[in-house]
Parts: sequence; structure tokens; C-alpha cells
Amino acid sequence: MIGIGLIGVGYWGKNHVSIYKSLLQENRIDYLKICDTDENRVKEISEINSLEYTTEIEDILNDDKITAVVIITPSATHYDLSKLALENNKDIFVEKPMTLNSNDSRKLIDLANQKQKKLMVGHLFRYHPAVEAIKKRIDNGELGKIQMILTFRFSFGVPRKDMGVILALAVHDLDLFCYLLNKEEPESILVDNGKFNQDEVIETTNISLNFNNNTKGYIMESWNIPVYGKKRELVIVGSEKSAFVNYLTPSEYMIFDSSLKKIQSKDFFYFEKHNNGIQKIAIEYKEPLKQEILHFIHCIETRERPNSDGLVGYNAVKMCEKARLSAEKNERIYF
Repeated sequence: MIGIGLIGVGYWGKNHVSIYKSLLQENRIDYLKICDTDENRVKEISEINSLEYTTEIEDILNDDKITAVVIITPSATHYDLSKLALENNKDIFVEKPMTLNSNDSRKLIDLANQKQKKLMVGHLFRYHPAVEAIKKRIDNGELGKIQMILTFRFSFGVPRKDMGVILALAVHDLDLFCYLLNKEEPESILVDNGKFNQDEVIETTNISLNFNNNTKGYIMESWNIPVYGKKRELVIVGSEKSAFVNYLTPSEYMIFDSSLKKIQSKDFFYFEKHNNGIQKIAIEYKEPLKQEILHFIHCIETRERPNSDGLVGYNAVKMCEKARLSAEKNERIYF
């Protein structure tokens, strides 16, 4: 039996509720109860979805029908709620960031191992179909040696007050770069942040990463750019081919020939660019959040290690800590 206790039904939590409700109707899970400290909100969501609800965390922890807890709450609560769920012998899924500091993340990993429970962290872009397709091309060598990975996330709006742009957005790409390169962490990180409208909130960040295979990573994230509208792009440059993903057109990605041929003469050499065109590759779009949730259910059933397990969450938090340190010291930080 798989029983889900879902804590947090706010902006992002509602999306989880919708998918878990569909899995309940499809008999992929057997039981679903939702929880939020805002009674009006949780009651409304429960009535819309015909679900049991509670405002008390203890009702989730003490319900024997609940075998796994899903935590979609403010980041500052992630550690305490995850710890309580593990102590009560529940498998857990916790949204990113896993915790606000890497020491707490490590404690959760140790507790999950001690209790022999699954711990999965919500690093959504690992489950994007275009990312999965490109990772296969990287792993089979089709792109050649990866030289650079770049990502751009721009929008214009009110920044989140509970966290800056690094923990809210860049954490996705710090993890994603490591995932694509099969690395746990980079060699070093250099960060330049911007605070333009609210002194306490980082609205813009530029991050430079060096990996030990001489691959470079560049991340630019901002909530303060009115020019582009919403922009969500990923570029991977290889010695043979390069790949491009526009997350806002999720049913395709593009492959470019990026190989150069060295032409040597007696006195000099030059590079000749190959031009084999651009491939626009259509893919079946599968909602990343649903794929992530299905993976969690699969890991509960099979006891397999999640693709975004506690170690992945820990490494992402540690990279964010190094990013903050780099910005504070205005220097490159080594891992």
C-alpha cells in the first residue's frame, strides 16, 4: 500500500495535489491526505479535489495509512518536517532546496539511511524530457567533449521574499550541470550578485563554474530584466555538436553541428567550420512534475535509489553555500 501525506498546498503544492489526485484515481496510490496550516486554503483545496485534510502535522505523522510524506512548504521548514517524517518511519519527498544549510541536509541523509527510508529531493529539471534526451546524447559521446554549459532564466516581477534568486532558481542549474556532466560538484565557483530593488533579496546572479574536465559552466538568473519577457534556456556546447533547449517550447530541442576542422599549411593554420545544418527534434512532452512524482512512486515500490536522492540535494545546497561565500568574498571559491 502507498499512502501519501502531502504537506503544503500553496502555489506549488496545488500542482502536486492535482497530480497525486490523478494517481489516486488511477490506483497508482491507495490513499491521499493533504495538510496545511492555513485552514481556509486547505479546506478549499480538499473540497475541490474531494480529499481528506488536516491542519495538524501530527495527523499526517500518526496516520498508519500514510507511508510517504511529501513536503511542499517554505524552505525554512524543510529540515524540521523532513526529520519528523523520517523519525516516524515515512519515506519522504521534499522540494528543493532540501534544507537551508548542508549540515542539516547531511543529517537527513544519515537519518534516512538509519531508518532505511527513501529520501528524494525535488530537482525538477532532471525529469524534463528534453534534458533526458540530451543527456543520453552526451553520455553516448554524440556531442563530443562538453566544453561549455550555459543557462539563462530571466523574468520581470516581484522577487520572492523567503529566498534570493540562487536558492529559488540557480539551484536548479547548479544541480543540472552536475547531472549532465556526471559530476557531484564543480572544481570552483565565482559569483556576482545584484540587489537593485530590495536590499535583503538577491534578484540577479551571474555564476561561473569550472569542472575538472576543463568544462565551463555559466549561469545567469534575474527577476529584474523587463526586456525579454520570460526566458528559460539551456545551451550545451560540445566539440562535435551542441544542443539548445527552450523550456518554454518543451516539445522540441535543437542540435547544431559545432565541430571545427584544423587546416594546416606551411606557415599558418586556420579552422574550418563544418556546416551540417540544424536539427529540430520533436519529442513527446511529458510534464516534468508528473514524471518526477512517478519516479518517487516507483522508488517507493521498488526501493531503488531516487535519481535526485538526498546526496543530490545535499550537493545542491552545498553549491549554494559556496555561491554565497564567493559573492561575499568577491573571489573564486574552490570545493
